[in-house]
Amino acid sequence: MKPTTTKENARALALQLAHEAFRLKGDNIRALDVSDFLYITDYFIIVTAQSMRQTKALAEALQTTAKEITGNKGVVEGKASSSWLLADFGSVVVHVLTEESREFYDLDVLWDDAEELELPDAE
Repeated sequence: MKPTTTKENARALALQLAHEAFRLKGDNIRALDVSDFLYITDYFIIVTAQSMRQTKALAEALQTTAKEITGNKGVVEGKASSSWLLADFGSVVVHVLTEESREFYDLDVLWDDAEELELPDAE
């Protein structure tokens, strides 16, 4: 169930998590507004990691960031050794995938109709 947050708060969290993923050396980061397609969440962040170890590190770091921002660290789905981890923060869901998994599951094409948020320069 989607938590009772405003769309603006969800958008701000999505942008902050995308920025943190960039800071942690995530690649090809996309932030998508999926609220018109799903009732369970407002935003998807899709991030490519260079290894399964990095998928775990990114997911854990994003939990820390979310806890600092919202007071809730969310839930990570998937095994620590997985090539795809899903970090669920309620109104924002982050998909952290290795390059091979991202190509195989092709979430970018699946959610091609979703509006993409412009990510500010991460400096």
